[in-house]
Amino acid sequence: MERLRCNMCDELIDASEVPGHVASRTHAVKKKVAEFNEMNALVGRRYDNDVSVASAWIRNLHAHDFLSSGQA
Repeated sequence: MERLRCNMCDELIDASEVPGHVASRTHAVKKKVAEFNEMNALVGRRYDNDVSVASAWIRNLHAHDFLSSGQA
Protein backbone atom coordinates (compact mmCIF):
# COMPACT_ATOMS: atom_id res chain seq x y z
CA MET A 1 0.00 0.00 0.00
CA GLU A 2 1.22 3.50 -0.83
CA ARG A 3 2.11 5.79 2.08
CA LEU A 4 2.07 9.57 1.87
CA ARG A 5 3.60 12.14 4.18
CA CYS A 6 1.32 14.80 5.64
CA ASN A 7 3.34 18.01 5.61
CA MET A 8 1.16 19.53 8.37
CA CYS A 9 1.50 16.64 10.82
CA ASP A 10 4.82 15.21 9.59
CA GLU A 11 3.35 11.70 9.58
CA LEU A 12 3.24 8.87 7.06
CA ILE A 13 -0.34 7.90 6.22
CA ASP A 14 -1.73 5.08 4.12
CA ALA A 15 -3.22 6.53 0.93
CA SER A 16 -6.61 5.04 1.80
CA GLU A 17 -6.62 6.90 5.15
CA VAL A 18 -5.94 10.38 3.72
CA PRO A 19 -9.59 11.57 3.68
CA GLY A 20 -10.05 10.61 7.33
CA HIS A 21 -6.72 12.13 8.33
CA VAL A 22 -7.48 15.45 6.61
CA ALA A 23 -10.87 15.56 8.37
CA SER A 24 -9.35 14.85 11.79
CA ARG A 25 -9.24 17.46 14.52
CA THR A 26 -5.48 17.08 15.00
CA HIS A 27 -4.76 17.83 11.35
CA ALA A 28 -7.24 20.73 11.31
CA VAL A 29 -5.60 22.37 14.34
CA LYS A 30 -2.10 22.00 12.90
CA LYS A 31 -3.32 23.44 9.58
CA LYS A 32 -4.88 26.47 11.32
CA VAL A 33 -1.67 27.08 13.29
CA ALA A 34 0.39 26.92 10.08
CA GLU A 35 -2.00 29.33 8.34
CA PHE A 36 -1.86 31.71 11.32
CA ASN A 37 1.96 31.62 11.33
CA GLU A 38 2.03 32.30 7.59
CA MET A 39 -0.37 35.23 8.02
CA ASN A 40 1.82 36.67 10.77
CA ALA A 41 4.92 36.31 8.63
CA LEU A 42 3.25 38.19 5.77
CA VAL A 43 1.47 40.86 7.81
CA GLY A 44 3.48 41.18 11.01
CA ARG A 45 6.20 43.64 10.06
CA ARG A 46 3.89 45.94 8.10
CA TYR A 47 1.89 46.70 11.24
CA ASP A 48 4.64 46.94 13.88
CA ASN A 49 3.95 50.61 14.65
CA ASP A 50 0.24 50.50 13.90
CA VAL A 51 -2.23 51.24 16.71
CA SER A 52 -5.35 50.07 14.88
CA VAL A 53 -7.90 47.62 16.25
CA ALA A 54 -6.86 45.07 13.59
CA SER A 55 -3.20 45.13 14.62
CA ALA A 56 -4.12 44.83 18.32
CA TRP A 57 -6.32 41.85 17.45
CA ILE A 58 -3.51 40.18 15.50
CA ARG A 59 -1.02 40.72 18.36
CA ASN A 60 -3.43 39.21 20.91
CA LEU A 61 -4.66 36.16 18.97
CA HIS A 62 -2.15 33.93 20.76
CA ALA A 63 -3.89 34.65 24.09
CA HIS A 64 -7.09 32.87 23.03
CA ASP A 65 -7.68 29.20 22.24
CA PHE A 66 -10.57 29.38 19.80
CA LEU A 67 -9.61 26.13 18.09
CA SER A 68 -10.33 23.76 20.96
CA SER A 69 -13.23 25.29 22.86
CA GLY A 70 -14.35 28.43 21.09
CA GLN A 71 -13.73 30.39 24.28
CA ALA A 72 -10.99 32.64 25.55
